[in-house]
Order: sequence, then structure tokens, then C-alpha cells
Amino acid sequence: MRLDAKRERELARRKGFAVRTILSILWLVLCFIGAYYLITYLFENEIVRFSFFRGPLRIPYEVSDTVIIIGFMIVIVVAINFVVLVLYGLFSSAGRRRPGTPSLYSADPDPDDHKYDYR
Repeated sequence: MRLDAKRERELARRKGFAVRTILSILWLVLCFIGAYYLITYLFENEIVRFSFFRGPLRIPYEVSDTVIIIGFMIVIVVAINFVVLVLYGLFSSAGRRRPGTPSLYSADPDPDDHKYDYR
């Protein structure tokens, strides 16, 4: 009985992982597309130049411009997701709740608690 209940709780917890995975992948694709357009805008208007990467950052000339653009895209995507994470932590009710805050309901029920198990 306990193993069945534990398995049912595990399945209920994992329910919707496929949808969340697909949404996460779509979010990352959108972030990379946005980062690509931002980078092309910055390079076309010469706000950022390749000499910035070659000089102060000491990236050798053997590294192609495409590798620099891809690295810059990854940095921008990480920055976007960090900002989203911080904003979620600041402005959502789930993000502002401190861990260990007492409540009447537990997100992880005790598997040994048979107080309300009427089977």
C-alpha cells in the first residue's frame, strides 16, 4: 500500500514534465534568436566591434568571428535568464516565500503518516 501511494505521488509530481521541457526549449530558442538580432544590431551599428574582443579580452586572431558571435550570444542568453530568475524571485509570491515557512499544507507529504489513510 505504501509503495503504491509513493509511486502515485511520484507520478503526480512528474506530471507535466514533457510540457515544461518543451516550453523551456522554446524559451531558450527565443532567447537565442533575440540575442542574435541584438548582436547583429550592435555589430552593424558599430556599438561593439571585434577589436574589443581581440584587444582587451586578448582573444587571438585565429579564433573566427563566428565563434566570437556564438560566445557573445551565450553570454547574452545567460544574462537574460539570470534577469528573469531574479525578477521571478523578487516579484512572484512563490519566489518571495522563504523556505521553511510554516503552513497548514505540505508540498511533500510524509509517506509514514497514516493519520488520514482510510483504506
